[in-house]
Amino acid sequence: MNFQCLPMKFSRENGLDTRCGEIVLMNEKGRSWKLTLKRKRSCGTMYITRGWRSFCSANGLRAGSSFTFKLIKKGGTLALRLSPKKREDCSSEANEIESLSTEPESDEESSQDEKKIKKHRSTWKATASQYQNRFVTLTLKPSNPEKYLLFLPLRFTRWHGINDETKMTLLDKNGVKWSTDLRSGKTSDKIRLVGGWQEFFKSNCVRTGESIILKLIWEGDKSCVLKFCSKVEA
Repeated sequence: MNFQCLPMKFSRENGLDTRCGEIVLMNEKGRSWKLTLKRKRSCGTMYITRGWRSFCSANGLRAGSSFTFKLIKKGGTLALRLSPKKREDCSSEANEIESLSTEPESDEESSQDEKKIKKHRSTWKATASQYQNRFVTLTLKPSNPEKYLLFLPLRFTRWHGINDETKMTLLDKNGVKWSTDLRSGKTSDKIRLVGGWQEFFKSNCVRTGESIILKLIWEGDKSCVLKFCSKVEA
């Protein structure tokens, strides 16, 4: 898939959630690529598209690798610069963002931007590809069938911008699809599955206490699939 999502919290804190349009990505040598920054209408997630795959290919960013971007200036055309990789250890690497621009800036503008950058959080953990954080683990607890409640991890739904307007389907190990609805909690942002998930667990022979790994696959801005991958070995 030819896009890269930005964490919603990062987008909001840096004012990127209203900055649709052209964005420039630069590598360590200064070569630049013009891409597009867009916003998913269904959930508000910002994502970079129209050229992301070419940028990754040209700079050796493969699925599962890690990278660091720096955001130098927020005014004018946004631009992110790829920083040199310091080490191969992926366990502690993060994407750093501070703001970028290909346009000249005055001393006053530069000073104002530096203050804004210091004020907001400018880092997030991620891998270098569109496959980042697309796997989620769900556990069938004894209370789930009794109360008919199954929640998705809050961190997972926030990262991908999944809400009660998102259309979701569950895909079992035999390729059978199970429809489910998403509902948000009355007192929290947690998203729960309504209908379909119990049959989905049964079709995959999941017993109480067992956990399974699912992969998120988007089918447009508003629809997605959680595909069964495997059981978690005890």
